[in-house]
Amino acid sequence: MKIMVKFMLILGFIAAILAGCGTNQNAKDESANGAEPIQNEEKATDGQDQTEEEDATEEETSEEGDSIIRILEQNMSYTVNGETKEDTAFLKHSDNQNYSMYVLPGYELTAEEPNKDVLFFTENDQVFMRIELLPEDADWSMIEENTKAQLGAVSEDVQNAEAPADEFFKDATVMKAEQNGQKGSAYLVKKDDLSLKLTLYTKEDADHEEAFLQMAKTIMKEEPLK
Repeated sequence: MKIMVKFMLILGFIAAILAGCGTNQNAKDESANGAEPIQNEEKATDGQDQTEEEDATEEETSEEGDSIIRILEQNMSYTVNGETKEDTAFLKHSDNQNYSMYVLPGYELTAEEPNKDVLFFTENDQVFMRIELLPEDADWSMIEENTKAQLGAVSEDVQNAEAPADEFFKDATVMKAEQNGQKGSAYLVKKDDLSLKLTLYTKEDADHEEAFLQMAKTIMKEEPLK
């Protein structure tokens, strides 16, 4: 009887060992049949999605980097009647022409007529600068002739003058006329990305020309809104 009991215990022990081996073999078979690769595939998919998101972000950053975003204000040093001043100029967009510029307090930018804007001194609107963006194929000889005729209304003695020592006015044509306390000047700016005519009218006792020129230097052409 004791021998029979021992024999049964041995058989039970062997059966337990065989069952354990079968479980391990099934796990190995499942692994061989692709259970783990599914998990790896999920990880690979997550990595691919993350890479695509990073690429999209880089493209968006690149597109934003190609465009120039102007800040809303800019400190500016200028001279009025020989007195040097400093103030904060604010970004303004022309509703009439495709450009933006920084305008100092005490001045206002407004449309005069199609393709012509006026930046004037708010305390005296007879002190102003007319702004005209010109086409790329502008006839400069005709423009210079017309400009000289316009300044002739101030004085028949219209003189060519030296352009300001600033990169913005490099190669610009400058004309001036003055009589009876009235002053007129014109700046024909010829740049690769900007063709511009500035006509300034000031007075001996209200000489804002340098202030107008400082603001004019901030003019930047913009793409038309679609």
